Amino acid sequence: MGSRNEILILGARSLVAPLLAKRLAEKEYSGRCLSRTPPDERLDFPSAFPWSYLDAKQPGDWAPPEQAVIFSLMPLWLVPPLLPRLAGSRQLIVFSSTSVFSKATSRDPKERAVAEDLAVAEAKIAEFCTTKSIHWTILRPTLIYGGGRDRNVSAIARFIQRWGVFPLVYPAKGLRQPVHAEDLAGAALAAMDNPKAVNESFNLSGGETLSYRAMVERIFERLGRRPRIVPVPLGMLTVGLKVLNRFKRTPYSPELFRRMNQDLAFDADAARAALGYDPRPFRP
Repeated sequence: MGSRNEILILGARSLVAPLLAKRLAEKEYSGRCLSRTPPDERLDFPSAFPWSYLDAKQPGDWAPPEQAVIFSLMPLWLVPPLLPRLAGSRQLIVFSSTSVFSKATSRDPKERAVAEDLAVAEAKIAEFCTTKSIHWTILRPTLIYGGGRDRNVSAIARFIQRWGVFPLVYPAKGLRQPVHAEDLAGAALAAMDNPKAVNESFNLSGGETLSYRAMVERIFERLGRRPRIVPVPLGMLTVGLKVLNRFKRTPYSPELFRRMNQDLAFDADAARAALGYDPRPFRP
C-alpha cells in the first residue's frame, strides 16, 4: 500500500510508537521510526519500520521524503523547529496533551510553562501546515497507560508493589479517563488520509470515567491486593515531596496531589465521529 519511507514515526521511544508501527505494518505500510537513541530492544517493532537516528534539536541535513506522512510522538514543543524541513510532507499527525488545558492554571510555574509550550506549538503547527497546504491533525490524550513504561498508572502500581499502600488527598474524587496506548495508536492510524481529520484537533479520553480513588483501587485489584488507601492532608504531602526533592529530584509537583480532587475529564465525541474512536474501559 505504500513505498518505503513514505511514513515516518518521530519519537520511536514513546509508548505509542511500537503499537502504531505494528498497526501500519499489518496494513502493509512501511517506513521508519526515528529518535535520538534506539528504542528498547524488548519492544516489538515490525521489520517494516526500522529505527533511524534523528536528534530533533540538532537534525543536521535531515529531511523527510516528499509527500511523506509524518506521525510525531515526540514532545510537541520539539516539532516547530523541524517544520521548515517538513514543507513537502502530505500530512502531519502530532500528539499533544490535554495538559494544554488542565495545567494552564496550575500554581506550579513549571506546569504552566508546559501548558504554554503545548499551546504555542499547536498554534505554530496549524499555521505552518495551513500555509504550506499540509494536512494536519492534533491528538490530545488524557492520562496514558500501557506497556508498563508510563509515568501514570505504572508509577502508581510500582509504588503499591513497594509499599503496599497508596497515599491520597481525601476524598480523591477528581475524575480521570485513563487511555490505553493501543487505543491512541488506533486513533492516529484512523487520522491518516482521513478527510474528517484534516486540520482538526481531537481530545482522546479513555473509555471510562472514574474518580482518582477508584482508579487507584482498581490498580490494587489488578495487582491482586486489597486496596489500602492512606488519607493524607495536602499540606503534609506537599512538605514531604519538598523534603524528598532535596535529596533526590523527582518529576512530580505538589500540584499532582492537588489535582487528585480536580476533574480532568474531556469530551471525545468529535474523535468518535471523525475517527471511529472507541477506547476500552480502564483495565490496567
